[in-house]
Amino acid sequence: MSARGILAVVAAGLVVAGAVIAGALALGGTTQLAAPDEAQPIVVGVVAAPGQELTGPTDLPPLAMVLGDPVPDDIASLSPSDQVERYRDEARADDSASLMRLGAAEQRAGAQDAAADAYRRARAADPDAIDPVIGLAMADAATGDAGLRRAAATLSRITRDNPESQLAWFNRGWLATYRRAGGDVLSSWRRVVRIDPDTPLGRTATALLEGIEDQARAQRGTRTNG
Repeated sequence: MSARGILAVVAAGLVVAGAVIAGALALGGTTQLAAPDEAQPIVVGVVAAPGQELTGPTDLPPLAMVLGDPVPDDIASLSPSDQVERYRDEARADDSASLMRLGAAEQRAGAQDAAADAYRRARAADPDAIDPVIGLAMADAATGDAGLRRAAATLSRITRDNPESQLAWFNRGWLATYRRAGGDVLSSWRRVVRIDPDTPLGRTATALLEGIEDQARAQRGTRTNG
């Protein structure tokens, strides 16, 4: 398939709500995501290089870091704001993991500034961990084009320095959907699957890639029948 063909498939088969929800369910996350604010689009302008940008559906939820651990069922069933309250009650200043959960919940609720604060506290609790660095990049990405570019550079560096980190590769691919960078979406999630297909992130990446391939088959069938 040509580069443009891949981009068209990703645009039609990935950023639609079905694929997004499939990924959330695979991680045990909620599908009750805050709706995009049409007055403040998540992606402002074209970020990817000319000829590499995606076009098509833009009904994406608020940009949020995807964590590697499933969300417990009793929390996944809550609304985004209630999830934030639950994780806020559990967060501890000396526990980076609890602060990462809070930050991701804040992002899912669309509270990017609060998420960045949680990620900074997580980094203070565990300065050597890459998770808070990824989270801060994802929060920065939600600020617009410049933030998206900075975040993409950060995730590129992190995956280079941590080539076996599924967390880094998955979030690199997730960020690429918001940048409309189809090639990076596919290569990042294929790397996640190669590292380990049986983890929650591996299964989620597999489901999303299968959704893209299903769309590719549908498009090929449409062209053939047309």
